[in-house]
Amino acid sequence: MTQNVVSGYASYVNYGYQTGYTTAVAGTRAFGMGNKITHTRRNNMERVFGLGSRNATANVAKKFEGTASIEFVMNNGSFFRSVLGANNDTGGAGPQYVHTYTEANTIPSFSIVTGSELGDNDEVTVLVSAKALTTTITAAVNEVVRVRMECPYKTETVATSGIGSQVTASPYNDDPFTFAQGTLELPSAATIGNVQSFELTINNSLEGVWGLGSRIKTAEVEKIREYNLRMTVAFSQASDLLTKFFGQATGPLTTTNVGTTATLVLTFTNGGATSALRSIVITLANIYLDEETLSKDVNEVIKEDVTGWALSGTNVVWTNNTSADTGSP
Repeated sequence: MTQNVVSGYASYVNYGYQTGYTTAVAGTRAFGMGNKITHTRRNNMERVFGLGSRNATANVAKKFEGTASIEFVMNNGSFFRSVLGANNDTGGAGPQYVHTYTEANTIPSFSIVTGSELGDNDEVTVLVSAKALTTTITAAVNEVVRVRMECPYKTETVATSGIGSQVTASPYNDDPFTFAQGTLELPSAATIGNVQSFELTINNSLEGVWGLGSRIKTAEVEKIREYNLRMTVAFSQASDLLTKFFGQATGPLTTTNVGTTATLVLTFTNGGATSALRSIVITLANIYLDEETLSKDVNEVIKEDVTGWALSGTNVVWTNNTSADTGSP
């Protein structure tokens, strides 16, 4: 038997949407480009001690827990279905198609299929009934747009064969987006200039549920949903962010109704037209700025850092030339 120690070049990760929190499906799409995955499992072992000995007398395995940490370069918007929950494909017969993702009270489960070519016996693992706990999208000067997802899952299966049938090309082979293809508007139609970096984290606040009779999770329940923002801007005028932070132009309001009900629009586009257009437009409503930091140093460009949140997500609109996001699992 020949077995090899390999690097990540011999590995892959795909995913597919399930019809419920139950049965695994084949992974037929990639999250994006430059995929990375780390999956962590816990048996939640507990040693049992008793009178008469300093050593443990028994060990028991309690609930099984698994979490997949996924990183990728954003080149499509299909993963937003797992984050927000609802999807609608529109756009007629093409060549330009529009996929709109909106909030739902429940988000779909999906299977993550990952494996490594190791020799005679390979590793093929299916992480069953994963859900998107947190999703962070980061755009920064001189970088590609990156996504990080933390996904707890229900259970998994491991096999030593079948790797050939599992490796499937993603249906979305578009180029990745970069910082140069992005714009940030706050409010809508008012572009913020010289944005150095922007980070959006969507938290679905999931809680796993176990019951008597099995170590395996029986449900993953959605609680509150949060949209958290962080951005760094080269400072050129107070009206961009500082005035919005104060609630007025001359300094902080004395009342408690500081903030804005403005809409934030984060757009990435390749600038193409008709069948060549690729874009992702993220629209958030009711933006509130919580903390602002302004640093002044003779050796540095003046930059302000702002954190805050949105109360709701209006939608995410992905435009490409693939007719149906739901066309594959």
